[in-house]
This record gives sequence, structure tokens and C-alpha cells, in this order.
Amino acid sequence: MTTAREVLFIKGPPALKIVSGGTRLLFFYESLRPSDLRMVERQMAERKFDSGRIIGTAARCRFGCPRVIVCSPLKGVIPFPTSFWLTCPWLARLIGSVESGGGVGDLERWLEADKRQKKHNKNERFDIDHRLARMALLPPTRLNFLRRFKPQIFDRLRRGGAGGIRNDRHDGDENSRVRVKCIHLQTASWLAFRRHPGEEWLKERGIGQDCGGAMKKLCLGLSGNT
Repeated sequence: MTTAREVLFIKGPPALKIVSGGTRLLFFYESLRPSDLRMVERQMAERKFDSGRIIGTAARCRFGCPRVIVCSPLKGVIPFPTSFWLTCPWLARLIGSVESGGGVGDLERWLEADKRQKKHNKNERFDIDHRLARMALLPPTRLNFLRRFKPQIFDRLRRGGAGGIRNDRHDGDENSRVRVKCIHLQTASWLAFRRHPGEEWLKERGIGQDCGGAMKKLCLGLSGNT
């Protein structure tokens, strides 16, 4: 169980923030520039998203466009457990095709098989990293407030894995199933953390690639789309 005492730190120059938990480096992100925000707004034009949650970008493509944004775990006292949001429109479309072909279930089965074969639950460590990241993104004063006065919200932030997914064991079930929820979510986490228990599966489906320039004009706000 993750507690506030285990939370790492955010440090680094104004443009670059390094997020760690204890002695473990989790990820780093850049402060969002006005031009980045405009790119994200173009990328997300067809998808609903609250730009007020954005605190930075954790991954860029070779053309300098944001691929993954970092989101605040709270807006007021409303929890938002999805720390990383995929903005790249090319990846979003590719992953949509993978998901429509049963990709979510396929990835869950792959992770389960990998866990049984290697007898090591890498997904559990991945969940812990997400908990630590969410807690590290909040100032200590806010964490203390939540722990004392909003314990349900505090527990929600510190217990869930990627996107708040609960892969905890329930009712004595020692073989609880790994849940993926959404490949967009898993890809955003992979690109931000630069590691994922299902990295091999994701790469096999071309998800580690980029658009090769096909969506460059859209993201940069240039005329045309090729």
C-alpha cells in the first residue's frame, strides 16, 4: 500500500521536472509552453478533454509535438486518476483500430500469460509506479489535507494503478485478473514511464512508431494535413 511518506519528489529547472518516488526515478516532464498548448488543442479537437488539467508534457515525437501530457490528479477536490493522456492523433487512430479488433482482451491475456510464465507480476510494480506518480504530483500540504479531511479521495489516488484501475486482490482471490481498461491509457503510460510490462505486445502492433510526418501539419497548425 502506498502512503504519503513513500511519495517522491518533483525537482529540476523550471522547464524540466523530474518525478521520483523514494530512490526510484518515475518519469520526467516539461512545463507546457503556449505553443504546446495550442498543439494539444488541435490534436484533441475531436476528443473531449479539459485543458485545465494539463501540467506538462511527458513525451514528444521526433517533430517536437506533444504525444503524452501529464494531468493533475485533482481539480479542486475532484480526483482525476489518469496521470498520462495520449494526445498524438496518429497513435489515437492506430490504437482505435487495435482496440476494435479485440486488442484490450488480447493485451490482458498476454499480460496474464507473461505473469504465469515468468512467475513475476510486473504489472503490480507498474501499478505502484502510477500511485507514486499521482502522489508526487500533489504538494505535501494538499496530500495532508486529503488524508485528514477527504480520506476517500486520498485512498482513491493512492490505491489505483493506471487510470485508477484496481488490480488488487479481492475476497482472497490469489489469481486476480490483470485489467487493461484502454490501450490509449496503457500507451500513454508506456511513453511517459518509458517502460511497460506489455511493451513487447505494444511494439508488435506498431504502437511504438510515429506518423512519419503524416500528421505533422495538423499538429503544428500548418495548412493541409499531409
